[in-house]
Amino acid sequence: MNRSVQSPPAWHPDEISFLEQEGALAPGINAIPLERVRERWIHRTLREVFLSPTGYVAKRYCHFPGRKDYRKVWQREHRALVRLRGLNVPQSAGFITVQHSANVTGILHVRSLLPGSGVQWRSNSDIERLADLLSSFHSRLVVTLDPQKENFIFTSLRDRDIGFIDFGRARVFHSRNPLMLFNIGKELAKLGIEGGLTEPQFAAFIGHYDKKTTYSRGQKAIISASMRYWQRRHNRRLKQTKNH
Repeated sequence: MNRSVQSPPAWHPDEISFLEQEGALAPGINAIPLERVRERWIHRTLREVFLSPTGYVAKRYCHFPGRKDYRKVWQREHRALVRLRGLNVPQSAGFITVQHSANVTGILHVRSLLPGSGVQWRSNSDIERLADLLSSFHSRLVVTLDPQKENFIFTSLRDRDIGFIDFGRARVFHSRNPLMLFNIGKELAKLGIEGGLTEPQFAAFIGHYDKKTTYSRGQKAIISASMRYWQRRHNRRLKQTKNH
């Protein structure tokens, strides 16, 4: 079976019911008025993203026979959003599992749409608000692991409030253990690489972040060592790419 000609399964009755229950779909409508904005295959798993006119995002994962993407992205995102409830992030309505056919299973995750516009880091206040946001995530033991510039938005242009919209790679921890600290270091390194910050802006971010967090000397050492490791790894890859 060639995935390039494989069509997505029809909407399952349980999916429709779940969408209606969460307000992502008006009840009694036969055709699904959701706009598909993204479609991607990973091995034999089809990922689809839909926007609802009522202000929701529906993420659909369909597993076809063969090698699948077994990463439970929907579970990671849901757990992180539940832990971060009340902060400037989407709200998760949860997810369901359905059986489309004997060989095709699916998961539907529904969350709210956090409206906003793309960020441009212009002032020190922007950088301080960015440090506020990430330190608030880390204080709740959540690490996004995907701090790309595209995942940050201004939810208020006037106040330049910053939100974060993609938690598909997030990790949720139960304590501030060495593994979490290592992942924080990885996140901060990735922010410096992928977050759209200049070197002076990233240095200012680290200064603000240090003031807003309460790590012990040993914990700071783990975070710093992790940051250096991931930065060196990135630099090695850049060098290898240039050599080829």
